[in-house]
Amino acid sequence: MSGGLLAGRTAVVTGGSSGIGLASARLLATEGATVTIAGRSEQRLAAAAEELGPGTRWIATDLSSAAGAARLAAALREHGTTAIDILFANAGASNAPELFDTTEETFDQVIDTNLKSTFFTVLECAGLLADHASVILTASVGYHNGRIGDPLYNAAKAGVRALGRGFAAQPEFLQRSIRVNTVSFGAVATPMTGAGAPEYEAALQEWAETEVPLRRWAEPVEAAGAVLFLAGPHSTYLTGAEIPVDGGLVQL
Repeated sequence: MSGGLLAGRTAVVTGGSSGIGLASARLLATEGATVTIAGRSEQRLAAAAEELGPGTRWIATDLSSAAGAARLAAALREHGTTAIDILFANAGASNAPELFDTTEETFDQVIDTNLKSTFFTVLECAGLLADHASVILTASVGYHNGRIGDPLYNAAKAGVRALGRGFAAQPEFLQRSIRVNTVSFGAVATPMTGAGAPEYEAALQEWAETEVPLRRWAEPVEAAGAVLFLAGPHSTYLTGAEIPVDGGLVQL
């Protein structure tokens, strides 16, 4: 669309083929941004890009390595991207094994997928960021408490939150008014959290009604609303901040 809050802006969304990433890409495109989505699966990316409409580009790369992040930046340049106004570093997965089944290999996989991917995506794309760009990182509210669950995944996401502060404080970004903020998600109904799987439906609903103050799971579009806020003109004095989107899960 030609109008909208983000008309004329260029956005890059990693992990953009499903869940929060796809919902965010859809919302950014609806508000006028030209969107590129990135992820591992060519098939899922192509399907998502077709859904998002003409002008949407996709780049298949594994962002869990520095080389994969470098391929993202190189492909953006090859596609003619000269400036990124919105970078949503969202790629990640709840891929932690049971605590006492964790090996060094699976430890590295969790950290690489959730923390290393964020770090190197921002570093490799830094040279493409426009003045006044908005960088948005995906974390999780899980790191705020010690509930039984995914301590390794939560540690990785705590690292992402720390990166949000650290990147925001960099003189190279501050001098160019590049803002870096973090959205920490809680109970959002996505494939990663088991949404849509009939065998989990009753248990997931019962958990939300018991544990989440708002007594329900969020839809991906509700999560994407925070991304749109940070991407748009109403958050231009916000940097280094964290927005929890969790229905009050760790706030109340």
